[in-house]
Amino acid sequence: MARMILLLDLGDWTGGHHGQSPYVVEFDSERLDSPFDVSEGWGHGLGGSRYSLTRFVETEDYSQLKLHAPWAATIIEQGLPTLDIEAISQALLAQYPSHSPNIPANLARYF
Repeated sequence: MARMILLLDLGDWTGGHHGQSPYVVEFDSERLDSPFDVSEGWGHGLGGSRYSLTRFVETEDYSQLKLHAPWAATIIEQGLPTLDIEAISQALLAQYPSHSPNIPANLARYF
């Protein structure tokens, strides 16, 4: 599994409202130089950013992750002292099956 959705906030998005939700924080284990991908809205939405580990933990997106997906934030915090992104990636992969977000069936095709 290369990409994991760590945080998904659908808001009132129903699949066709450009420029609105969803707000998504993903981890891409195949791009460990900048594995955190944050996006808000699709189509003509608000866009997104890709972060390295050290940059990601300085953002408001990391604060949102801590609030809404504390299991992932805990794993990241444990790896911060050594900046061992490989260990963080493996720990996220191990825990992801029991913490992956519930995506409604009508929206699953977008993810």
